[in-house]
Amino acid sequence: MTGFWRDGWFVVPMHTTFRDIDFFGHVNNAVYFSYFEWARTLLWFELFGRNRDPREISFIVARAECDFKKQIALEPIEVRVRIGEMRTTSLSFVYEIRKNAGDELAATGTVVVVLFDWKTNAKKPITDELRRRVDECMHAY
Repeated sequence: MTGFWRDGWFVVPMHTTFRDIDFFGHVNNAVYFSYFEWARTLLWFELFGRNRDPREISFIVARAECDFKKQIALEPIEVRVRIGEMRTTSLSFVYEIRKNAGDELAATGTVVVVLFDWKTNAKKPITDELRRRVDECMHAY
């Protein structure tokens, strides 16, 4: 599964699976964060190369939130992600989950991550290279 750029968003087409559905027949609220995670990972690989070692994902999640707008069933969805605010050591990923070929907003969310050095076990500053790559991708599409 891969994504593509549209209107400043990195769009990841997905299809919900049977295991995502709870007793009430809709996607369980906790699963939305898994959708966010997958889109965030693909965007990171888009920025730094698809053949990277997953251990090179150099951030940890500091905060995650989701606003649920519409129920999602066993159906195709789009998870849209882009990078929002970039601070000194943290940045935010902003999300939309859409259904019905992108026409219907099902959820919005934000995940704040802190850049992290796994060797020193400490946060690290956002580099100029990361800022440049984000700027290039977000404004090229």
